[in-house]
Amino acid sequence: MKQTTINTIGIIGAGISGVGAARLLSQGGFDCEVFEQGERVGGVWAAGYHTFGLQTPKSLYEIPDYPIPDNYPRVPSGEEMQAYFENYAKDTGVYDKIRFKTVIDRLEQQQDGRWLMQVTDKTTGASTHKIFDFVVVASGLYFDPYIPEFPGQDKFKGEIIHSEEYVSPTMVIGRKAVVVGFGKSALDVASEVAKFAKRIDLIYRKAHWPIPLDILDILDVRRICLTRFFSGFLPLYQRPNQWSKLLHERFPWLVSGVWRFFESLVKFQFSLKACDAVPDEQIEIDIFNLDFLPRKQVYALMREGRINNRRTTIKSFTEKGVTLESGEHLDCDIVIFGTGYKSKYTFLPDAFKTTQEDDGNYLYRHIIHPELSNMAFIGRAATFSNSLTSHLASVWLVNLLKGKFHLPDRATMQAEIEAIKSWKRSFMPAISSRATVIKLHMWNYHDELLQDAGINPYRKKNRFSEWFAHYGPADYREVLSGIDRS
Repeated sequence: MKQTTINTIGIIGAGISGVGAARLLSQGGFDCEVFEQGERVGGVWAAGYHTFGLQTPKSLYEIPDYPIPDNYPRVPSGEEMQAYFENYAKDTGVYDKIRFKTVIDRLEQQQDGRWLMQVTDKTTGASTHKIFDFVVVASGLYFDPYIPEFPGQDKFKGEIIHSEEYVSPTMVIGRKAVVVGFGKSALDVASEVAKFAKRIDLIYRKAHWPIPLDILDILDVRRICLTRFFSGFLPLYQRPNQWSKLLHERFPWLVSGVWRFFESLVKFQFSLKACDAVPDEQIEIDIFNLDFLPRKQVYALMREGRINNRRTTIKSFTEKGVTLESGEHLDCDIVIFGTGYKSKYTFLPDAFKTTQEDDGNYLYRHIIHPELSNMAFIGRAATFSNSLTSHLASVWLVNLLKGKFHLPDRATMQAEIEAIKSWKRSFMPAISSRATVIKLHMWNYHDELLQDAGINPYRKKNRFSEWFAHYGPADYREVLSGIDRS
């Protein structure tokens, strides 16, 4: 990092990562300005498909020192989450720092280490530039909707849309629909479409393990899976603690047995065999694929035959529908792709683009690119509590910029990046965003961020609670409130 005095910081993105970064950096005494291409605060929460919403309990996604209102349901809607984040931006003074409907065209580093940011106002078309001492990229992981291409697609007489574009049941009433995918958006849309469509077929290449909010509808899954004790049963972390190493070295049969038992519970609870939705991957590996706490009704609809599962892929389109690799042809009027998003970093310097690999762009602590001084990335560590993780990453950054600790040299950071690549590639599924994946190892990652900053990572009152009580954002309230201008 260039040894320049840092006062002004440009922040790209007004999702929860960008707003949190602006709040904490401003709290730390820095002059921040936020650039957002949309019209509202919230990032992915500002736009989503019909019935889009949170998939985890609200207490797991709240900001540590800004609780989600008590009158919100256990699993809030997308509109409720957007309102919550907008209120947070206003109450912390960040909202007035945001320039909405502004596109970043180019970032260019100056000889003194500062950054020239060229932007365009989407309303007026006017292009301007500003100079910042430091830039935070908090534009998230999800950009342009991804729809794969198939032979004959242009001949199809029906409608092809991305799940993001499914905004009203009127789009499918009385029609034969095909939904492609098996992630959260695909299953959310499929369960909604099944209420209104004449027929719905769900096409997917592979199923994923659903994680229940409550095990057997009795025990809150957080009380088991979000504890330090349980984390010892996960595939070993890059730098495992003594408990985890001992457990895996001495009792591998116990580790495997716990996961096979958990698989049996999930199979039973969701009737996966009856739905033809038993995943091929073991659950302890598949949970590092994507967040997946589905709505219960989707599997009931599968069992009842109201959603017709097709474990195959599309081979081609015809005028009237799709031909599957299995040889079957499905007549349909609309095809909805729940196939995720493509990354978009056209405005970033070549040093970032040239290090992009098939499974993403690896960063030091998921925050720093060794070749890009005076720049940080917030929101590129995917966990089961992204709002908490991004806020702790911003705490780490504030302490770095205020000189509470220093980065290793470039060679050491690069060696650490290579080590984390090897670790992730040794067991995590080969997905395009693997570089960002942390998931249930988030407590280990959070510990490292706080230890770097000289902050005690152990937030519980006693040793028993530290190991067996579940961790959540509320445990870190004092970490955020402790940031000041000193």
